[in-house]
Amino acid sequence: MLVHLSRDLLARSIQHVFKALSNNSQGILSGLYIYAGSKEVIFSGSNVSLTVQYRACISDSKIHIFKEGSIVCPAKYLYEIIRKLNDGNVVLEVNEQLILSITSGNTRVCLSGMSPIDYPFTPTPYHQHTGNSIDVSCSSLKSLIKQVAGAVSTSEGKPILTGVSLKVQGNLLTMIATDGVIRMATRSICIENGRGFSGSAVIPGVNLMEIVKLLDDEDDGMVTIQLNHHEIRFIAQNQIIESMLIEGLYPSTRNLIPTTYVSEIILNIKSFRQVIDRVFVLADYHLITMHISEKKLELISSTAEIGEVRDVLLLKDKNGENFSITINGKYLLSTLRCIESDSIRIRYAGTKSPLVLLPALDNSTWLFLLNPVMTRINV
Repeated sequence: MLVHLSRDLLARSIQHVFKALSNNSQGILSGLYIYAGSKEVIFSGSNVSLTVQYRACISDSKIHIFKEGSIVCPAKYLYEIIRKLNDGNVVLEVNEQLILSITSGNTRVCLSGMSPIDYPFTPTPYHQHTGNSIDVSCSSLKSLIKQVAGAVSTSEGKPILTGVSLKVQGNLLTMIATDGVIRMATRSICIENGRGFSGSAVIPGVNLMEIVKLLDDEDDGMVTIQLNHHEIRFIAQNQIIESMLIEGLYPSTRNLIPTTYVSEIILNIKSFRQVIDRVFVLADYHLITMHISEKKLELISSTAEIGEVRDVLLLKDKNGENFSITINGKYLLSTLRCIESDSIRIRYAGTKSPLVLLPALDNSTWLFLLNPVMTRINV
């Protein structure tokens, strides 16, 4: 293998792939796979659950392939070396003894590699559309994941709840997540589904949050999602991200959503988030109490022997009874931070029912549930 490419392209390629590797990986899984073909160089890394593949094409003037070949090299050392090289041209060369030499200016580094024959995750063909695939806007997909994946359970007691339920039906892609105790989040977005695919899967929440980081912010193009029995692939312009699925049937969440409510308020999200942020400073055990009267929302938190905070926010609208409820401010704040609407509708269904957070407008494409914390005030 003999490849000439710019240091910035090489660093960007390796950085994408390096994020998929686990610090605890050993043997060949601690390595980064490099394959030089006739038209592209493919970089790949995996922690078994998540595999990332990034390609650099010869259509980019910053890369020239003189000899094809492949190698698996120590990812940690390769990443650190490339990161610290000066800008300019870099030469990658592999000899018959599987030694990768890296040359840049007056710097030359040799790394002992491993045979790519033993690497379990071979490159996947790009943009291979099949009947089990859909297309979705990259920005919409990232927004969807951010809003939903944060509600997954962090406990391995019920592995299925550490995942996000994904469902494709018609021109809608829906994701649902719940920790089974305090939170639930769901949102639907429109997709291009010309192949008429329908299906469902449960994806590890931690993998989805990593996928958000891996998808380029500058790339506002389309992402192809391919769903198979054991994995799901996200195919963007220069990368393929593949995640294993969680086996099992995701529990129904329909019964979690109250069908009636006794009060409803509408708030400006930015103002509400700012007030929660201030009150949270003294929220012992993350607890914030909300008192809703005719025209205002009062929020209270306190920490023993330190002090208390009270803040008031005027309501944009209110229908129904006055009420008081104590909630986990940490979860409420994280929910509000990923909502992109200007206003929010909050429905109260009783002391033992979850708060329902919806868009202020009637186009309910997303919904959040937040269960109350039972204290003397709402028992």
